[in-house]
Amino acid sequence: MKAMRDNLSSSEKKLADFILDNTHLLRDYSSQQLASAVGVSQSSVVKFSQKMGYRGYPDLKLAVNESLARGIGLNTSNGPLSRRQDKESITDFIRQESAKTIEYLAEIEASDAFVHAVSVLAEAKWVQVQGLGEGLYPATRLAQGLCQLEKQVQHVADYRLDLLLADQTLAEKVLVIISLEDCDEHLQELILLNRSHRNKIIGICKYGDTKLPSMCDITLQMLVDTQIPQLLLPPQAINLSYLMDMLIIALQRAQEDN
Repeated sequence: MKAMRDNLSSSEKKLADFILDNTHLLRDYSSQQLASAVGVSQSSVVKFSQKMGYRGYPDLKLAVNESLARGIGLNTSNGPLSRRQDKESITDFIRQESAKTIEYLAEIEASDAFVHAVSVLAEAKWVQVQGLGEGLYPATRLAQGLCQLEKQVQHVADYRLDLLLADQTLAEKVLVIISLEDCDEHLQELILLNRSHRNKIIGICKYGDTKLPSMCDITLQMLVDTQIPQLLLPPQAINLSYLMDMLIIALQRAQEDN
């Protein structure tokens, strides 16, 4: 950070200076808390983390904590196949990646979008769920959890039937789209049909996606990592599955409170 400081924007310099001067505080700071303390937007924190060579704020935070524990400077060599990990066991590697996943999901849970999504799903009588690509299994996971919570759920793999269900007029219905890929024509048509019936739409997509969020009422964005070898660990699928569990548990708690 010190070496790059002269090439940073004013907001990035504020973030760098705060982190360097307050590294001991960073362990307990979410990205929103850091943004508020420095006086920048939450997206600025994410972009700054990526500019420093990390995949997101949780990675940056973890590196700062590790550097404090070792008493050395920041380590930006966070790639899964970096030299410091050459002899690392697969178990340790998965444990480290899982810790980053939990850190990132904690950021999502603390967001207004997550609270809003839980509120909308809690009030819904019908929920239509559709996943694309790596979102297929998490969509089924969410549908099963909603059924256990006694929600009326529409979840089918057949695209033609999916569109027919979307065109039904049902009161208090919510559509949940789960896709880390580009929003294809089917998903767009599915959204438009639900929109025509004034149904609420929740989108779960990759961070930085602009198309799907523009079509949804609520968006939860996942950090997509292209550096991890998929044969070793599919972090996107794990992140999505954990997020589905978070939504189901939050809904269960909401029901218990009522």
